[in-house]
Amino acid sequence: MPPSRVATQASVCADSIIRVLMRTLLERRPADRCLRDEFYANRQFGSRDRRLISETLFSILRWWGWLRYAAPSLFIDAWKSHETQMPAVPRELWYHCLVGAWVLDYTPDIPEAVNLWRRTINVSPKVFDDASGDSFEDCSFLLEEFMGFHELKYSELLPDWAYDFANVTDKQTRRTLVAWHQRRPPVWIRGQLADSRRLIEQLAEEEVKVRPHERVPLAFRVLPTSTNLRATESFRHGDFEIQDLSSQATALLCHPRPGQQWWDACAGGGGKTLHLAWLMQGKGSVLATDIRLHKLEELRLRARRAQFPNIRCKEWKGKDMPTFRDRFDGVLVDAPCSCSGTWRRNPGARWTTTPEDVAGCVILQKQLLENAAPAVKPGGLLVYSTCSMFPTENEEVVKAFLEVHPEFALEPDCNPLTGARTNGFCLIHHQDGDCDSMFTARLRRKAKGVSAPNNVPETDRKQD
Repeated sequence: MPPSRVATQASVCADSIIRVLMRTLLERRPADRCLRDEFYANRQFGSRDRRLISETLFSILRWWGWLRYAAPSLFIDAWKSHETQMPAVPRELWYHCLVGAWVLDYTPDIPEAVNLWRRTINVSPKVFDDASGDSFEDCSFLLEEFMGFHELKYSELLPDWAYDFANVTDKQTRRTLVAWHQRRPPVWIRGQLADSRRLIEQLAEEEVKVRPHERVPLAFRVLPTSTNLRATESFRHGDFEIQDLSSQATALLCHPRPGQQWWDACAGGGGKTLHLAWLMQGKGSVLATDIRLHKLEELRLRARRAQFPNIRCKEWKGKDMPTFRDRFDGVLVDAPCSCSGTWRRNPGARWTTTPEDVAGCVILQKQLLENAAPAVKPGGLLVYSTCSMFPTENEEVVKAFLEVHPEFALEPDCNPLTGARTNGFCLIHHQDGDCDSMFTARLRRKAKGVSAPNNVPETDRKQD
């Protein structure tokens, strides 16, 4: 690339990264949406520009707990005081932050624009030669030695309050949690062809290589590729869906059977709805509801592409539905939550989510569970799930529900990713499958004339 083009790319992309970062952190907006808006407003960006902007942005957010020390003080003051605007500062004041992101998430292919940022702030090229450490100590040493950072602690890479909310107290567990959050997450897909070998061959022809999961049928990890998965013929024909492994596990824990009637109460874009329909072999019906009509329209398109005629969509605002009483063999309440289990994939959310947000989610979760439960037939299954790693949104919500609903009881099952036996609560950790963290609870409604067993696990019962 000519030097003039490199200089232009370096300045224009830096400005773009700074704009998106400010919108994400100051306005507390999802980073992926801010990035999408940025690209829409700047259609002149080429593929190399978009890659440089997106990779730098998400690396900064992933390592923001450390890189914030390199950000302009005016920005940090605005962020800490919850301001939504701040005075403009020269882009060069951000270059330590931008270069630090590439040092921490080092790849052998360093863009020329990044080297120009580095030279502008007089950082030695040796910083990239040494950027291959796997430990927090190696990474922090690089930033301290080459960029003048203060003594860095790995615990700073997640918000302080998150450790208490996740009930993580010992140092080793805390270190493991942070380590997983600093790894780039893989892409998982779910096959919708019964012949997995045929799907693997089709994808290979489209320059997409995948690795099957050892325990979960039709779950495939996508190996690094430059191919746009959504542009492949296999995707357009509905042969696979892009769905994280932990999300696939939730539908598997529902165990839907052909011919049953299921209600996916908080369907969103419909990943779990489609999986339920697939597991039911297209027989029976799945009702998908959500308060967001645009999400239901997205689901309709996905169902049409996957050729599932047994999916119906309907708006639901979370209220009691008397016409649904005793109607469904199974109800899935995939409740809105803090999404803390996806912070690895959406690192900006670590710094925009607050304890108050979690408390608000808990109120809504209890309401949704309460209003969806009557739709379960006697003998049917109620499944509650979140993509949160916080017990206050998970076990505590379910226990509060069981205290006032003796007609439901926890039903044991197995973790689909590990095979470990559960007591009805299944919390999937990142390390269980290199995936998001996901919580699922199975609650069986007693059949008529059958007394309900004790709902509370033995270890949680109060002593007389």
